Amino acid sequence: MKHVALVTALSLLLGGASSLFAQVSCETYRLVPQTIYEERPVTTYRLETETIVEERPVTTYRPVWETQQRERSYTVLKPVQETSMREERYTVLKPVYETEFREETVQRTSFVNETQMREERRTVMKPVTETSMREERRTVMQPVTETQVRDESYTSLRPVTTSSTQLVNQGGFVNQYVYQPGAVRNRLRWQPRTAYVNPATGLQTVQRRGFYWAPQQRPGTYQLQQSYVSQLVPQTVQQTNYVPETVTRKVPIEVTRYESTVEVRRVPVTTTRMEQQEERRMVPVTVQRPVTEQVVRRIPVQKVRWERQEVVRKIPVTTMRYEQEQRTEQYSVKVRKWVTENRVEEVRKQVSRWVPQKSTQTVGRTVMQRIPIDSVGSPIVTERIIVREPTTGNRNKADESASDSTPLDRPRIDAEVEIEVDEYEAPAPPQADGE
Repeated sequence: MKHVALVTALSLLLGGASSLFAQVSCETYRLVPQTIYEERPVTTYRLETETIVEERPVTTYRPVWETQQRERSYTVLKPVQETSMREERYTVLKPVYETEFREETVQRTSFVNETQMREERRTVMKPVTETSMREERRTVMQPVTETQVRDESYTSLRPVTTSSTQLVNQGGFVNQYVYQPGAVRNRLRWQPRTAYVNPATGLQTVQRRGFYWAPQQRPGTYQLQQSYVSQLVPQTVQQTNYVPETVTRKVPIEVTRYESTVEVRRVPVTTTRMEQQEERRMVPVTVQRPVTEQVVRRIPVQKVRWERQEVVRKIPVTTMRYEQEQRTEQYSVKVRKWVTENRVEEVRKQVSRWVPQKSTQTVGRTVMQRIPIDSVGSPIVTERIIVREPTTGNRNKADESASDSTPLDRPRIDAEVEIEVDEYEAPAPPQADGE
């Protein structure tokens, strides 16, 4: 219906203009821009985040070790020894001994023993022992004990009590609220047409209306924190110190001294002296007298000759071969199995959703108005027809004015069309995480 009313109004205007142009000669127009401000309802979306607690089943696997007995077969090579005899022939040189005798004349000397007696003289030293008495003097140290008194100094500690003032901290914790500003994120926001100065070029630049990334700060929160506040309170404290003092006292001491005493005693002394004495004795002496004689003896001479002889011997030969043997053995294997455990745990999850907010925004737009001018260039005053949509009353009034007016009543018409649009709704924001 809006488009039909708009087409009807335009057709009326164009029909009147065509009839006017048919009667009046060609005219000159000048386009004049005009800014119109209108209020439009705008729907924006605000992101709200809330924390929910969900129960989520969790399956975990716990390893369990089991020991299993398994069998495995393996092949081993078993050595088998076989012994066989083989003959070996070889030639050896066998020695043959022959004995011959030869005569030899040798002079042999033998000794004959003869015994004779002779006189022998020798000097012998005999000991002679004599005993005599002599005096021996010695000095003996005898102990003598005496008691003496002497002064002894020692240090003792005497307690002295003093008072002092010290500061004791009797502070405590105080609760305070601290403001934590919200996070700043860039969001797509609808911005109207604005003019700004480009800092790079220094020229004025016009920014078109549309969606732009704009920083948006989330609402802050207040957190409760405890801080320690100190409070110094003076207190009197008594302190006991020990002061050293020197004290002198009489101490009895036993002193032992030694006095020398000379003792005289008679000691027997035995003296041994040696005296020479000559002795005579008859000693038998054996004398050997040599006797020489001619002896003829036969000496055996042994000769060796070598004869070749073939020898046959049997040699044992051991042959080893390996036979394959299958064996089976038991062995232990640790096997890990996973045991399933199911439990339910609470998971905190942040869910974000977009909340629509409606507001009114003033938007300016430029309308080009066509003003007729005469040959001199002065504007010609004309009537102004405004067609608004989608109001039914305005459309009916426009139809009535168009039907009542004739080309003769209005020789010159300047048309300006204003179109009212319905509520503008911004595009829906992107889906937040968790929705």
